[in-house]
This record gives sequence, C-alpha cells and structure tokens, in this order.
Amino acid sequence: MKSDLDRLMRELNLDAIFVIADESPNPYNDYLTNRARAGGDIVKKRDQEAVLIVGGMEVEIAAKSGLKVYTVYDFGYAELLQQHPGDAASARRGLYRNILRQLGVAGRVAPYGVADVADTLRIFADLRVDVPEVEFIFDSQTAELFARLYETKDEREIAALQEAARLTSQVVCETRDFISQHHAEGNAPGSRVVNAQGEALTIGAVKRFIREREMALGLDDPEGCIFAQGRDSAFPHSVGEDGDVLQVGRSLIFDIFPRGLASGYFHDVTRTWCIGYAPDEIQAVYDDVQTIFRRVLDTLKVGEDSQRYEIMTLDYFEAKGHPTTRSHPGTFDGYVHSLGHGLGLNIHEAPSFSRNRRSSVLAPGMVFTVEPGLYYPERGFGVRIEDTVYFDQTGHLRTLTDVPYDLVLPLRG
Repeated sequence: MKSDLDRLMRELNLDAIFVIADESPNPYNDYLTNRARAGGDIVKKRDQEAVLIVGGMEVEIAAKSGLKVYTVYDFGYAELLQQHPGDAASARRGLYRNILRQLGVAGRVAPYGVADVADTLRIFADLRVDVPEVEFIFDSQTAELFARLYETKDEREIAALQEAARLTSQVVCETRDFISQHHAEGNAPGSRVVNAQGEALTIGAVKRFIREREMALGLDDPEGCIFAQGRDSAFPHSVGEDGDVLQVGRSLIFDIFPRGLASGYFHDVTRTWCIGYAPDEIQAVYDDVQTIFRRVLDTLKVGEDSQRYEIMTLDYFEAKGHPTTRSHPGTFDGYVHSLGHGLGLNIHEAPSFSRNRRSSVLAPGMVFTVEPGLYYPERGFGVRIEDTVYFDQTGHLRTLTDVPYDLVLPLRG
C-alpha cells in the first residue's frame, strides 16, 4: 500500500522516483494523486513528500491531490518552448532537466508512468548526459515497485473497492432479471429467446442494457464486458457477437469488470448461465468448477504462497480428467488460464496466482479474484465462476461480490 513507498524505496536503494505522464490514462499518477485527474509529472524523493508538476490549466484540479503543486512554468517551460519552436521533445527534455536540478534530485532515480515509448526513451537517454548526477535505474526489481505497492490496499482503497463491488453486483442481478422477463419460442435446445412482441433478444441488446445500468449507477466500463454464448464462451476472452440471439440451453459467460467513475477502482465478477435449463454435460462441468471454486475459498489463508492455490486447482481438474496447461501445455481445452489476479486501479495487478509470474505470500489488505474455469470449444461451451475477495486486517477472507451462483436462468415472460 502507499504507506510502504519509502520502505520499498530504501529496499531498492532508490533516492527518488520520477512518474511521467502525457494525456493517456495513467494508473501510476492516479495512485499517487488519489485520482485527482490532473495529468502531470510527479517527483518523489525518498522520505520526502511527493510533488506534482502540471500545466497552468490544471492547477486547481491538482490541488485536490493533497500533494505540493508546481506548474511547468516554475521550471522555465515558457522559455524552453521559445528556445525550441516546433520541437516539443527537446522542450520536454529541458523541462525534465530543470525539474531534476531545481528539486535537488540526485543518485539512483527510477522512472515510471505512461507516455510515448520512443520519445520517452530518447529523452531519458539524453538526460543521462544532461544530469550526470542522476543514475536512471531500469532493472527488473525496480520495475516491480508499483506492483508491490498495489499488492495490498489501505482502508480508503478497500472502501472504494467495496462500493464498486456493490454497484457491479447490482448490475449483474438486474441483467439477470432483464433476461428473465423474456420467454422462449420453444423448449428444444437452441430455441430463441424473445420478448412479448416476438422480437429476438440479442447479445447486443443485453450489452446496451448493461451499459445503461452502469452509467445510471456511476460505473465506468472502459474495456466493455464479456457476454459470450455457446462456442464463443469456450474462448475466455471472446466478448460475444452482438448480433447473436440468446438461446435456450446454451452456456453464457458473463464477465463484467467496470470501475467506479469517481474512484477509478475496479470490480470483477463472472457468472455462467444457461437459459431455461442446463444440459447434463454443462451441468457436470459447472459442478466441477464450482467445487474447486468453493474449495479454494474455504482454504485461502494469510501466510500461504499464492501459487499453492493454483496447484490445488490444477491437481483437482486433472484428477477429474480435464486437460490443463500443466498436463497439456498449449491446450485450448479444459483449464487454460490461471486461478486469479489482484485488482485495484488496474484490472490486473498483484498478487498473481499464475505459475509463470512472481508469487505472493497472502497478507491482510490483498484484494484478488478467484476464477476457475473450464472451456471446450469443440463441445460448444465454456464455464467460469469468479468472485473478488480480500483479506481484512484481522486476516479473515471477505467476499466483495454479491451475486447468486445459480447456473440456470429461468424465463418468466
């Protein structure tokens, strides 16, 4: 969490961090400014308060960050623009040089942030000459600084995540109710779902309903949701085809991950539904997924290595005869992704459960998803269940998601 920043800087032997920004979304900036939405650069010297440097139009917004605020003109930017007409990169290079020198930054400095890669690499290469008292650090351990900060959340962050969870859960339940108001043209597998006027209910119509409810409740959905039916649901990142009509007895994976419009903190939840009834083969796979989902939730414990639970999931699915990425590397069938991921200002952050990434020792303040799934493209269905959970300060596991787990979505229209 943010209060660990100076300690981690000491561990990494960093004298300062320099967070750069352009107009792109920037979670590093959001994190350090409490999402003041002032696009600017941040300098944080170890054991000193961070400062925020913005353009003149953003001074009032920047003040809401709680950081000490400067404008770029305090560092000679107006003069630099005159010296380098039509050469924004050179003016920016001079601005960064002046910022570092005027703020007395020296020693080991790690850059972070979001900006154009080519321009930024060139500028930092030049700054090594311009500001020889600064050594820019780009090693792999330093690159993990913000990931380690994101790994645990403070009370303010938990409150923001709880609110995003409450609103997202409401959207999922309202979407289920919206679909249930329709009826089926028949009972046979593949029968179309229609409204009272006989008009087909499409995936696109459901997504429009979802977006409208998100907007009404104050949720932002920058990535859109996954609402995939049948064979599409067997590809974990397939978002579904807007023109497809909902059908009876087909698997539907609904994975929604919006964020609070004001806070910027995400929620992530997935439910699998079968409209009208669930065919036996889908029900059997769903039961396997739900069994390991509950087993993981029942055994998650502070102090354990996160990868323990990934291995538990692999062991269970393989024992039930499902292919996994361990038993069948490169498989498109069975268990093809990891168990979960951290969640915060980024939809994917630490801690990780993947065997291919840095593991974490589970600790109070960690917020993460638990999302086992099984996928069978040639059989035409996929199944995933996902909740977002966290460890409170006493080490108890708390579930943020509040959505029923029923596989069958009955029609009442």
